[in-house]
Amino acid sequence: MSRRARLLVPVVLLLVGAALLWIASRMVWLDVAAFNDQSGEARRALTGAEWQPALVPLALGALAAIAAVALVRGLAARAVGAVIALLGMAAVALLISSVGGVDAERVHTVITSDEGVARTNAGPGAEGSESIPEWSRITELSTRPVGPSLTGAGAAALLAAGIVVLARPARPVRRDDRYVTPAVRRGTGGEPRDGADGDAGRDLWSELDEGRDPTG
Repeated sequence: MSRRARLLVPVVLLLVGAALLWIASRMVWLDVAAFNDQSGEARRALTGAEWQPALVPLALGALAAIAAVALVRGLAARAVGAVIALLGMAAVALLISSVGGVDAERVHTVITSDEGVARTNAGPGAEGSESIPEWSRITELSTRPVGPSLTGAGAAALLAAGIVVLARPARPVRRDDRYVTPAVRRGTGGEPRDGADGDAGRDLWSELDEGRDPTG
């Protein structure tokens, strides 16, 4: 894998993973209907950010990892790859918790809390204007597959990015001797350093440093 590919492949995967997780956080995951004797039935649609609040931080973490991948090299890059893989595993954990049976008690807590989806500023008669008291009971609960599917795809992208960085980290940049100072480039007594006798490029630099035309 070329040096450019070592950088571009994980960066693209991280961008894709972050985008998928953010989109998943905006999608509706659950449709809920609750009923109580005083106000009757109320319905709520829970988005990924409301049902799985960790989705947005994971997406932001993937974006932050892009800068780390671009800046670090060698062993530090492997450490970044491990962190990226952990982000992917966290996204997988969110997916697993969503694929199984939905916790009705947790849904009840979310829709009857004092913040977020339980609050409403809608006027009377507007959609979603009904408040949901704590004594309401859930009568309907259905899931939508798009949000979890996007989460799974985003988790796969993060895991792939982490594996690429772990297996093929960007190599440290080597200093080019041709761009060091003449004093460092030459050894004692004005002689070239060890192993430099046959370096034609370095001889040209030496000629220029001495004020001579190497093409003459």
